[in-house]
Amino acid sequence: MLLNWQDLGSIGELVSAIAVVISLVYLAFQIRQNTKQIDENTKAAQAVAFDSSISHAFAARQMIIENADVASIYMRGSNDPDSLSEEDRIRYRLIVHNILWALWNMQSQSQVGELSSETWGAQLATLERMASTPGFQWFWENYDQEFGASFQKVVADLQAKAT
Repeated sequence: MLLNWQDLGSIGELVSAIAVVISLVYLAFQIRQNTKQIDENTKAAQAVAFDSSISHAFAARQMIIENADVASIYMRGSNDPDSLSEEDRIRYRLIVHNILWALWNMQSQSQVGELSSETWGAQLATLERMASTPGFQWFWENYDQEFGASFQKVVADLQAKAT
């Protein structure tokens, strides 16, 4: 049996159609694999963000837990920053900075989706307790510009809610 040009053309079209279908199936498989990998990478990034945020918050709290002098400065500064010596006022400012930077980190990461809003929401109680103290109010009046606008708004909202 001899094939003419028309038969060969039909066979070529069939082979081409099969190749297109195989290519589409392969492409769908690759897209699914890529999507799965992106989801896994996202989850891993969120886990790293959570661990980083918790580590920063833990470190800030740990210095108060482990050192009675630091705890005393933090307590006195929170209640009455004017009662602190100049040296202790600097220490109090740095303690509050460390705590707030950890909280700001959590808030920032929750805004970009690296950290769940639930995790950030759970930390608002800490910020709310801090914001209600005279020491925090002194700190915030003098150093609020060292934080991002969105974090400043969170603090302003908490302060407005407290009044």
